[in-house]
Amino acid sequence: SPIITVPDEELDTFAVTDDEYYPALAFTWMKPGFWAEDFQLRFGWSETVARPDLREISDATYIDPLTEARVQGNPQLLDADLSNYDLRAEWFFAGGDNLTVSLFYKDITSPIETVEAPGSDDNIGLTFINAESAEVYGVEFEGLKGLGFLSGGGWTESLFVAGNVTVSDSEITIGDAAPNLTNNKRPMTQHSDLMVNFQLGYDSLDGRHAAALAYNMYSDRIYFAGRGGADDAEEQAFNSLDLTYTFYPTEKLSLKLRLQNLLDEDTVIEQGGWTS
Repeated sequence: SPIITVPDEELDTFAVTDDEYYPALAFTWMKPGFWAEDFQLRFGWSETVARPDLREISDATYIDPLTEARVQGNPQLLDADLSNYDLRAEWFFAGGDNLTVSLFYKDITSPIETVEAPGSDDNIGLTFINAESAEVYGVEFEGLKGLGFLSGGGWTESLFVAGNVTVSDSEITIGDAAPNLTNNKRPMTQHSDLMVNFQLGYDSLDGRHAAALAYNMYSDRIYFAGRGGADDAEEQAFNSLDLTYTFYPTEKLSLKLRLQNLLDEDTVIEQGGWTS
């Protein structure tokens, strides 16, 4: 096939040169024997950055696989700057069991959002913008527990449960970036206020077999922001159940079987009377 040449000056537009400082600070307080064998309380602060990926910053157009909308990148996108604050309480028990409770807050400047682009009623288009600011805050519970105690160290010794639950909220202010969007203030796109991940796992004592039954869910969230009075498109809550089995016949060989979406749920996106 023929080779398509791209001028050097056009290639330069995809190059990113960034010379910034991203400081971080952490404090840890430890107290053995506080409700567990070991306990630590950690506070962390950091400055980070979220850069647009290639599809978001490229001028190319592609079809979104979920909505079948035409999506065009925005070469003018800026990096999003984040200030992160975390407070974590961690308990470590005998046998590897653990429990973590975390409070978090993120202050975001120029967050990148997926929004509806101008188009006809039957030809939805999407693009990306930098909003003015956003904040995300919430609490997360995370833990792991071996199940050997159920049989006194018998057949349940190889079983464990692990998971995390995140309850959070977000608010974004669009500002002057796209004045014709329907809602200038709203939750961020792709943000669910509830996320649950739970796993029932099995690791054989001889190390040759491993299995996991994993349940994951997220609550309703905005898929893209509507414009001109149109509602924001909402992705409905989704529940998934997956089963994975791995066999290790030798140290260098593994065989894996994976069954996904055993609940047979579909991803549903609604905007007004339109459903995808």
